[in-house]
Amino acid sequence: MQASSSGAPSRHDRVRSCASGAASGLAPEPGENAPVRLPAIEVRTEPDEVTGFLRETGGIGTGDFVPLTFPFRWLALPAIRGLILQLTGGEGFLPVHESQSFAYERSLHINTDYVLDVEIEASEKPPRLILKMVVSTAGGEICARLETVLRIVRLVAETDI
Repeated sequence: MQASSSGAPSRHDRVRSCASGAASGLAPEPGENAPVRLPAIEVRTEPDEVTGFLRETGGIGTGDFVPLTFPFRWLALPAIRGLILQLTGGEGFLPVHESQSFAYERSLHINTDYVLDVEIEASEKPPRLILKMVVSTAGGEICARLETVLRIVRLVAETDI
């Protein structure tokens, strides 16, 4: 790993380290900048969480259906958030929401269990993380494919010593 002027590993080296399986629980992937895949995560569309999401986003009641953008809140789950912070470089870097997209094959329903598969790919120029998520039923039927792009912004300028 290369060290920055502060002696800490560079963001590129942290991404390479995670992609090679150095992060706990990650399957090794071939290639220097291979995507990082998390183990499948069991999620549930709890009624209170969906209602809170609708309230905070100014949405209206959807009956039994979950709002299309609701799964993006799962980015805050500890396993996903922790990896995002690790890949961005931690303190001194800020992941800024750049874009999101989603394609549904079937609606998500309130009070239902799902399986979330997450893959994170790093891009160096410009520095960003591309998160791809697939939401499936417990039986393996794909419900939705989602993608969000986070631009990585340095909060403090590097100085040469």
